[in-house]
Amino acid sequence: MQSPEHKINTAMQSFAKIWMKSIDQPRVFTTAGYFFVCLFILFWSSSITVLLDFDIKNGYGTVIFIVIGLSLTLVTIYINKMMSKIGLERPIRSALLLSALVGPYVNLTVYNSCNLPVFSHIAGFLASVLTFICSYLLDTSMGRHSKKSVHLG
Repeated sequence: MQSPEHKINTAMQSFAKIWMKSIDQPRVFTTAGYFFVCLFILFWSSSITVLLDFDIKNGYGTVIFIVIGLSLTLVTIYINKMMSKIGLERPIRSALLLSALVGPYVNLTVYNSCNLPVFSHIAGFLASVLTFICSYLLDTSMGRHSKKSVHLG
């Protein structure tokens, strides 16, 4: 039978081996897509709570806000996991989430200012495409930079 110290030493050595093998792999870093998704979830949760005529500062309003926020978060995580299971890489998933948020807001903003539905849909679509391209390029360039710094450092 092994002593407890020997078991801890063996566990630490195996963890150190696994960690050393993972150094060459790029680390996950925060992207604009995930950051803005969190902000939009907070915004949508508060907007939906207010539209349901609940005050966020009072008891029921706070509970409704938390339930809606958690629901939207879980749906977003589920969608992200499904995109991961079908094989989409993390930069593509992040860019898709960000572009899915930006496009409808640009569509609504242009529609409310110009009252031209066709033009607002075109603007929303172009905003989605440009947001996807910019987010993807930013994410992949940051990924290349982090890979270089891991190999150099």
